[in-house]
Amino acid sequence: MSTFKTKINNYLSKYTIFIFAIITILIMLNHVPFWDETHAFYISRLKLSEIFYLTKIEGHPILWYLILKPFSALNLYPWSMKIINWLFCIGAVVILWKKAPFSPILKTLITFSTPFVYFFAPIARCYSVGILLLFLICAFYKKRFCHPYLFASLIAISANTSIMVAIGAFYIGLIFLFDLFLKLKNKSYSKKKFYGVLGIFAACTLFLLLQFVGYRTPTLGDNEAFIARFINFVILPYSDVFLPFILHIFSSIAFYYFIFKSYKTSKRALFFALSTIITLTYIFYGMYSGSHWNHYFYFIYFIIFLWIFKKQMLTNKFSYFIVYAIFILFLTPKAVFESGKMEIIYASKVNRVTKEIIENPKLKNSKLYTIEWWSDVAPGALIYLAKNNINIYDIHNRNRLSFDSIKNIFALREEIIDLDEFIKNMDKNSYILDMGSTFKQKFSNLLVIPKENGDFILKTSKKTYILKEIENVKNIGLIIYKIIEN
Repeated sequence: MSTFKTKINNYLSKYTIFIFAIITILIMLNHVPFWDETHAFYISRLKLSEIFYLTKIEGHPILWYLILKPFSALNLYPWSMKIINWLFCIGAVVILWKKAPFSPILKTLITFSTPFVYFFAPIARCYSVGILLLFLICAFYKKRFCHPYLFASLIAISANTSIMVAIGAFYIGLIFLFDLFLKLKNKSYSKKKFYGVLGIFAACTLFLLLQFVGYRTPTLGDNEAFIARFINFVILPYSDVFLPFILHIFSSIAFYYFIFKSYKTSKRALFFALSTIITLTYIFYGMYSGSHWNHYFYFIYFIIFLWIFKKQMLTNKFSYFIVYAIFILFLTPKAVFESGKMEIIYASKVNRVTKEIIENPKLKNSKLYTIEWWSDVAPGALIYLAKNNINIYDIHNRNRLSFDSIKNIFALREEIIDLDEFIKNMDKNSYILDMGSTFKQKFSNLLVIPKENGDFILKTSKKTYILKEIENVKNIGLIIYKIIEN
């Protein structure tokens, strides 16, 4: 039996990373960037001062934009960001296999979990680089006193990847500072090193505050919304399938069980578990409901918790049973069941929208307008349309053509359009594209009357027009209009 187990462990150690790399690169190659990915790439094209300004509004620190900046300057879209992100995720998995104190079977379950296979590896966002840095922090945790500046720098850099990663980095940093303080108090550590680490953390904190404080303050929302999110997420997890409910139950059991163990064996483990979970929960309930990739950080911090405090936590068969049960359940891709979200995340609509516009003879050689910024699907399509010399103009912001002025998304000073003047200056061979948002924006002196056939009557103080539906591509939600004077 022991020989068989050894063979299995050797096989997993040898081939798991390779198989993971092949699976995820195939998913990545078939993935079209969606709104968040394209959005970050185009932010990286801005000046540093503009990027720094946008961090106050956008919600992510600056590091991912700086990584993308050389590649966006060369216009290497989208492969540069996809490959870079994929390499960061592969790096995190390699560190997991080389340094984590888990069995090969446990490492395999983590490697092929839904978060890593379906999101962190193929979706080019700021999270993989953050997880890579968190895993490096775990790898150096035992040697943190030997290399305090390196350890502190890893924490400071990771905090600038995303808010989700900054949470864990902050609490690991507090534990590190506390341990240094105890050593300093016992006169068993260098004051110079202690103050050096303190200086690194102070500089990081100041830099983060400069990025996020001073533009807008997040609001907690009303009590009803808070209660609804609490009920949906904690008491009755919202889902159309049974598995997430089982996962929720096991996660709850694991949380209370390991909190109890932490209380008995390690106050640092107790502090890390409670602080990360409470902070994440507070954000998701009170400030930002989050998407499933944000919720995956409960899973990431559970891994880190076990990694750092394994000796105190995994001490009996029941603790191993709980851990294996959770990681086995995470092999099932919850996101795959949420088909509506997957349409956006894997951007299958982007291909269809792009193809429809490029191959439509009415649109290919026409001037195209949008009444307001499209849905999540649109930005992924815009870059591909631009490569085919097809541009889409925003009626309400003449400076915004596709992504050429992305900063205006956050601080739009939209023109209140005089429709008569706009139509007078409009190219005759023009169409208006809509993806479910017709005439929500402001026009001056305009009365909009919907007709049963999908057309609209547009009445100004001077004239009457027909917004005529030319084509309705229902499977992708794209409607093509033409404005005709009545």
